[in-house]
Amino acid sequence: MDEKRIWPRPQIIPLPRRTMDIETPVRSLNDAAWKICRNPGGEFWREEAEDDLWEDTVIPMQQRASDKEYAYSCEWEIPDGWAGKRIFLRFDGVNCQTRVFVDGNPAGEHYGGFVSWDCEITQFTGSGGRHRLVLGVTDDPGGICPFHFGGIIRDVSLAVLPRTYLGRLHGDVSFDEAFVNANLTVYATLQGGSGLLSLSLCAPGGKEFLLGEEELEEGQDFSAVYEIKAPVKWDSEHPNLYTLTARVMQEGNCTEITSRRIGFRQIKREGSQVWLNGDLLKLRGINRHDIHPVTGRAVTHELVEKDVRLFKEANINFIRTSHYPPRPDFLDLCDEYGIYVEDETAVAFLGQEIDCRENDPEFTPKFMNQFAELLERDRSHPSVILWSLANESFWGRNLAMENAYAHQEDPGRLTIFSYPITQREEDDRADVWSMHYAAWEQDPAALVDSFDRSCHEPVPWPVLHDESTHIPCYDRADQRRDPGVRDFWGETIRRFWDKLWYAPGVLGCAIWAGVDEVWQGSGQGHRGAPWGILDGWRRKKPEFWHVRKAYSPIRLEGDAKPCGDVLCLSIENRFNHTNLQEVDVTWRCGGKGGSMKGPDLDPGEKGSLLIPVPYKKGDTLTLAFTDPFGNRVEDACRPLGIPVPGLPACCAGAPSLREGENGLILEGDGFRLHFSTETGLITAGYAEKELVLTGGPYLHLTGLALAPWEPESFRWETRQDCAAVAIAGSYGKVRVRFDLRIDRAGYMETLYEVSDMPYASPRRLAMRVGDDTDSGGYEEVGIRFLVPGEMDTLSWNRKGLWDTYPDWHIGRLQGSAVKHNPRACTVPDAAPGGDWQLEERDPVLFGPCDTGRRGTRDFSAMKSHIYRASMGYGKSGQAFTVLSDGTDSVRARLTHQADYVIKREDPRVTFCGSWQLQRTGYPSMDGAELWSGRKGDTCTCRFSGTGCAWIASYDILGGMAEVMVDGRRMEDSLSLGVRLLTPGMARGYEWDPGRLVYAAEGLPDGEHTLTITVKGERAPGSMGAYVFVDHFLVFGEGDYGDTQLIIDSEFNYPELSWGCYTKPPVRVSSGYSRRVYTKLGREEES
Repeated sequence: MDEKRIWPRPQIIPLPRRTMDIETPVRSLNDAAWKICRNPGGEFWREEAEDDLWEDTVIPMQQRASDKEYAYSCEWEIPDGWAGKRIFLRFDGVNCQTRVFVDGNPAGEHYGGFVSWDCEITQFTGSGGRHRLVLGVTDDPGGICPFHFGGIIRDVSLAVLPRTYLGRLHGDVSFDEAFVNANLTVYATLQGGSGLLSLSLCAPGGKEFLLGEEELEEGQDFSAVYEIKAPVKWDSEHPNLYTLTARVMQEGNCTEITSRRIGFRQIKREGSQVWLNGDLLKLRGINRHDIHPVTGRAVTHELVEKDVRLFKEANINFIRTSHYPPRPDFLDLCDEYGIYVEDETAVAFLGQEIDCRENDPEFTPKFMNQFAELLERDRSHPSVILWSLANESFWGRNLAMENAYAHQEDPGRLTIFSYPITQREEDDRADVWSMHYAAWEQDPAALVDSFDRSCHEPVPWPVLHDESTHIPCYDRADQRRDPGVRDFWGETIRRFWDKLWYAPGVLGCAIWAGVDEVWQGSGQGHRGAPWGILDGWRRKKPEFWHVRKAYSPIRLEGDAKPCGDVLCLSIENRFNHTNLQEVDVTWRCGGKGGSMKGPDLDPGEKGSLLIPVPYKKGDTLTLAFTDPFGNRVEDACRPLGIPVPGLPACCAGAPSLREGENGLILEGDGFRLHFSTETGLITAGYAEKELVLTGGPYLHLTGLALAPWEPESFRWETRQDCAAVAIAGSYGKVRVRFDLRIDRAGYMETLYEVSDMPYASPRRLAMRVGDDTDSGGYEEVGIRFLVPGEMDTLSWNRKGLWDTYPDWHIGRLQGSAVKHNPRACTVPDAAPGGDWQLEERDPVLFGPCDTGRRGTRDFSAMKSHIYRASMGYGKSGQAFTVLSDGTDSVRARLTHQADYVIKREDPRVTFCGSWQLQRTGYPSMDGAELWSGRKGDTCTCRFSGTGCAWIASYDILGGMAEVMVDGRRMEDSLSLGVRLLTPGMARGYEWDPGRLVYAAEGLPDGEHTLTITVKGERAPGSMGAYVFVDHFLVFGEGDYGDTQLIIDSEFNYPELSWGCYTKPPVRVSSGYSRRVYTKLGREEES
């Protein structure tokens, strides 16, 4: 090795566009008849290997990790006209250690699963004919990257080249000080012989001009500098691409044509700031894995393009390729659409998930070969602005060598490394400080570690939060309770990005993450990480819209105000490279509309946007902004003087009161309300003779397991303007009173007061080592009512974080959500038929046996800060309505019909063995469960219906169970355990009660049995072998019960953590009181 070079530069052939007279010199082998052998014998690469060891497969497709070598094979025909030329195999991703055999002959080997590499096979195939390719693949997730497994995950191609071929072609750009004229440096080599190299450049408009013609010797490292006058520059907002073309000439004939697209852009770091083409750079980013629910890390070109288009739609201008290099075409698309890229090598979690390798010389080739291949493959892409040396690892000599190689080989780009706090002061350190999961409120420019415990002395150093503002994922209890946590996350990204935008020395951030990490072939059932703004099928989740709005390069502040004969709005330019005069503004207001250019504001400047229409109270101004390349970057809606709905006075006069056989009856104009004198609670409410209320009010307190209601007193009286009902009672030791005022129009004010709270509010709690914390306080405080289960539509009008939302968003300002979706997907591996918000099942959150039965996500998600919300029979039928001034929130929760609930003491449940009653409190039904850890003990539930669900706890003492339905074994080793300090665990770490453990569905309607057998074995990671039984739910016609309509006065998501915003803790002590307003019937719109 040349002592001046840190590491040998690899050759990755620029694939030809044309080879001599061959128009298609690159052929895909993806569609060949591939086979896989998971347990190959000795010399499996020979043709005489046993055929019965092989099975059909498709590529690309990720395989489960294996601890031994496995094999692929296929056969292909050398096309006519290829004989006598050089033949190469191109592998874009074989994970991880690969041996190549052609016709039984060893042809090459390679380490690294996410980089492109070539294998010349001319000596075996040069004469044409049919040939057999065999690959021996060994996974290595314990080496330097835990993602190093899975086999052929990317394209395999066959390429033909002339005997003398182009072995390298790259272009680097530098500008003059004024960023007007540029120098283009072209690098090239010829292999196999000498020849004439003709270089040309084609501008974005199609005009091509000759750069020069150069004679090259074989293996010569050629470079030449060409001055380009006033090129059209490339940036993320103006992705103008040139095409650099090289023609290999021999004896006057063109033997090869190869092209690369390049962009004229230059990156420069000055102190703590980064500039691109002289413009200060701010990165609005996201992290992206290659992932698909069925194929795992193997994704298609079409899916990659869909990702890029969707991220561009979300106003994302930066993608980190976590935690390995992307497919080559991903970078082509980022060049084309205009997205900056942090290109990360496949090194991750050194000293954490895998052993420390950072200083181990035995592993140096594994670090350096794949890193050098990464640079050689990707260095001509203008979108690539950062080389990432590793993810969340400890610094060492192998990483220092990567850094030095990048600075030597490609000094025009910057490097980044996490965790930078582990670098020593004397090291040649990465150019950008990587920060992961800073708290939204902390100083974003601080040089600290991910937990804000260690800090570096202040020096000029750009900070990039390249993992930040984690999408809700590990707060599983929050997500199971309320999908609305995904709407609430919008508070995080707005606050965080606003802070970063104005912070000097902060390069930007990258949200974790782009796409849900859910792969059914993982061997982990339906476990996964729902941490994307897109789900695995690329459906938009609520966070997508929040990202689009927070990252918008157009920021409008305040209301539209009259300025003479025009409307005036405050506007800020948050583009990096675009003056707002380049932006098209389309507006409509009061039946008028038009288009115009934005005001003359450079990036970072604030000013006024003037709309040529007069102010008229009651009109609504709508705006749409489109960037110079046709991307719609912002939508806005500003009502003009429309008042906010108020609260009812509940003073329309008193309804009549009378005592019936079973309680108190109130009647007014078109409504009737029944109270039980035994419990003091409502038993029925009617609007125009339609049942709209079946129970309530109940105290709703999430975060404390309340005991059942015990009444203490029930009083009523008639007043001049209303009827008054006073209810007092307790939930165990928690004493509560409800004071109701009801007028003859059907309006009801409910004052609830926690008169005696003997318990402290939930404490702040570390959920595990790292970023998981519970910020303390209650999740929800309010009251709830029961409404008939037949009511199927929740409608609302609310105050939101943004002034516009799409119709599919669970947080839209107004809309209606249906309880059930007949088209909802019930097969986890099948592509869904509808939008994300219409799904009812979620096997990742609720387990592989999830039966749904919570309603659609749209229906069950909290609608926060409402003005009006109605639960009704369709959109126009009678309803029960909640009224607020924007301070209350509502959500719906379905219940199971009581006749379809089988408690453990029911005679239909038989326990055999030494089951013990454990008082577990009221997260469990009736406050207890039955436990057994003795092998062979059984629990059998007899039921009549079409299915049955077993409800119990997951616990650190949980063991393994066998499940049989009608004598047929359905689960041989079902786990009821939890691991200590695992992401997403319930408060208290070791107990997760009331969970669906197993469910059987779709049985013939009739008598069945479900039998649970204790195996006497510990679950993985558990500390016991116990099996638990709480109760059973039976499925059949009429199994849905009433719906709980929850009205929250306060709410929070204290488990959100990972740097995300949560509210101050919601605390409840003695004397806590709030008012809630409702109406029996629909509220007439004003």
